[in-house]
Amino acid sequence: MRKQGLIAGLFVFSLTLSAQMRELSFYEVKPAEAPPVLDGRLDDPVWHKVPVHRDYYEYWKSDPGPGRLRTEYRMAYDSRGVYLGIVNYEDRMDKIKKAVTDYDNRELWTDDCAELYFDPEANGIGYTKFTVNALGTRGDMRRQDAAVTLEDWNGTGWLVKTSLEKDRWTIEAFFPWEDLGKTAKTGDLWQFCHTRYGWSNGFIGVTSSPGGNYNATNNFGYLYFSDGKTRLDPAAVGKLLTDRVSPPWCLESGAELVSRTGSKVKIDELSELLAEARKNGTLLQLEIKALDLPRFDGEFRKILKRMEEVPKENTLRALKKQQDVNTALFNLKWQMNLDKNFNMTQEGPK
Repeated sequence: MRKQGLIAGLFVFSLTLSAQMRELSFYEVKPAEAPPVLDGRLDDPVWHKVPVHRDYYEYWKSDPGPGRLRTEYRMAYDSRGVYLGIVNYEDRMDKIKKAVTDYDNRELWTDDCAELYFDPEANGIGYTKFTVNALGTRGDMRRQDAAVTLEDWNGTGWLVKTSLEKDRWTIEAFFPWEDLGKTAKTGDLWQFCHTRYGWSNGFIGVTSSPGGNYNATNNFGYLYFSDGKTRLDPAAVGKLLTDRVSPPWCLESGAELVSRTGSKVKIDELSELLAEARKNGTLLQLEIKALDLPRFDGEFRKILKRMEEVPKENTLRALKKQQDVNTALFNLKWQMNLDKNFNMTQEGPK
């Protein structure tokens, strides 16, 4: 029985190591040369000159996988406030929920909608939340801290337009600085989270920041208000986050992984990290085959099936999936070693 506990302990310990590294969301908000015309179309020049955030995650999970709803957002700013464009891709547009039509209705979240959280202080304590459904129905509130929530707070200047097409619905919005509670200056770092609720096939939620939701404000992503001219390379991003986020954390920045596990920020090529992870996975497979214990073949095949699902692209998601597979292979190898060397099964001594 003690060896049974050792097997379980190794498995849990490996998973804990994987889950400790917090994945961050980071977006560079560039200046708008000219404000967009709010019509819900995202066809103005500004939307073609700013980054597109496409990484969304499972909602309300501490270690989430990829989100099931394809979603994008874009953002820009000027002296008046922040402009936000969101594309909600949807295969079943005829099934989306869009029933609420009155302002600040508490049931707005039960429609297909976006909840937008802005935290200008970037401390995970307070935020202003704006909610929009597919009809453009709005709601808002403000949380000052964990103890004080102002449900009756109303913004006075924010505007939104939506449009519905055959395979998507789109939000185009403007938030004046007065409604956001602070004016962002070049170089400022805010926190932000966009959660999307979809109801076309039962409830599905996704979030723009891993683990981010109204109950986990410390997991909101980061907005950096840039001058739009200075190149923001991975080293600069790492420096910006060093004083804000306690290690360990990691962030995908183009083809590189920015991470901090101790006092220093590391920058690694994702392609090199993935190559090493795949190599380790191959070595673990060879070790398992060499143990030659046929009764573990079924479990081994299941893990190999998971390996086929690892994306081929050099991305953080691919790296995490490969590491998860390697963890499963490592634990299987240990289980087989214990079985072979100590004549044990998971049920006890033979």
